[in-house]
Amino acid sequence: MMLECSDSGCNPLQSDFPYSFSEDGHLRHRVTSEPYRFTFRLDDVRETDREHHSLCHYITQHVYELLEKKFHLLKVHLEEHSFVFTSPGALDHPGSLLVLIQDRGTARSGVWSWKLSAHEGLERGSQIPYLRWAAQESCAVIIMNPNEGGKTLEHHVHLVWERLVSRSSAEHVFVVAHGYGGLAFVDLLCRQLEEIQRRVKAVAFLDSSHSLWHQPLGKAGRDWLKSHSRTWILSTKPLNRSVGSLKAGCPQISAGTQCHDSVPAVCMESVFRFFTKTIKPKATPTPFEIITRSKSRTHDQNSNLV
Repeated sequence: MMLECSDSGCNPLQSDFPYSFSEDGHLRHRVTSEPYRFTFRLDDVRETDREHHSLCHYITQHVYELLEKKFHLLKVHLEEHSFVFTSPGALDHPGSLLVLIQDRGTARSGVWSWKLSAHEGLERGSQIPYLRWAAQESCAVIIMNPNEGGKTLEHHVHLVWERLVSRSSAEHVFVVAHGYGGLAFVDLLCRQLEEIQRRVKAVAFLDSSHSLWHQPLGKAGRDWLKSHSRTWILSTKPLNRSVGSLKAGCPQISAGTQCHDSVPAVCMESVFRFFTKTIKPKATPTPFEIITRSKSRTHDQNSNLV
């Protein structure tokens, strides 16, 4: 069941929601401290919808508060009912810029999956671990919010690129795209190929919905993706094992899970290693001399003379 939840459409008071996040990021009952359990009522669909909306709203508002108060991110409005979060001075930061794009659905800025956030905690379901890495690496951040505002995800990604990313001073732009977010990024690539080739250093597709053969991306775009992106896909193989496909268009590796919502959390360290590798200076080969038998004999003779 895919239910939409907007900040303007569901505003239960915090006291009406019987759960709250603990200090370690797990959702627990305010009185009993029991882990969260979603109550699905077949005989009362309206009450089930109400609980879903309350859960979605509570997680969204809690994460927004963390983004602003703990990570000091700024809310930047783009259009009516459309906004994103950025780190202070993100557009003027000369180093690296991390751009996060969620999947299509109900997740808002700062959240990969409200289901995982509710049942397994914010370390698994939110984008907070990615923000922590960005802070440690002195990397600026733009968190998209494609499911807010009533427009298509493709429109939102294009708008954020035009208004923010394209105007940034970042030397390296890294993109993490989950699910349909990958399709929206490839749609942007089709429209802004030369600029993206010039600005984006690497793209991590996480169980992405994009298709290099059904989206109008020419040979130049496919060649660029082949050398600048990696795709982590659902697989029974261990994390980072190669998962070949003739139609992939770019290197595909195992996400180490068969759960779509879990991919961002499971693959995070692998994604960051990929990003770091793309900007790490290549080591200069150290010249060495091949020691032949005659050279070795001459060296021994000279040593005996000393």
